[in-house]
Amino acid sequence: MSEFLDSMRRDFDARMSAHEGMLAHLGLYLTEHDSPFLISELKETFRACGACRCPKSCLDWQSGSEEGPPPWCHKRHTFLSLIDACNALADARISTTGSV
Repeated sequence: MSEFLDSMRRDFDARMSAHEGMLAHLGLYLTEHDSPFLISELKETFRACGACRCPKSCLDWQSGSEEGPPPWCHKRHTFLSLIDACNALADARISTTGSV
């Protein structure tokens, strides 16, 4: 049983590394102040990476020079939605404060 749990943990870690790497690849460095406004979008990206069948391919993609989430990702739209939400949040901050 321990080997099974260890395998599950390694799989989970690989998926979360792919998620964190994708956020960095997309230039999304969310702060504790941003995250509460993006919970819905963040949950969707976590679900996407949690169900991903190819986290290694995703990690390989992130080390390349192409922008955005991989075109072959079945849940690409979740990251595009997160990008849109981050942009909207930044726009809202600019319009209310005059600066980012």
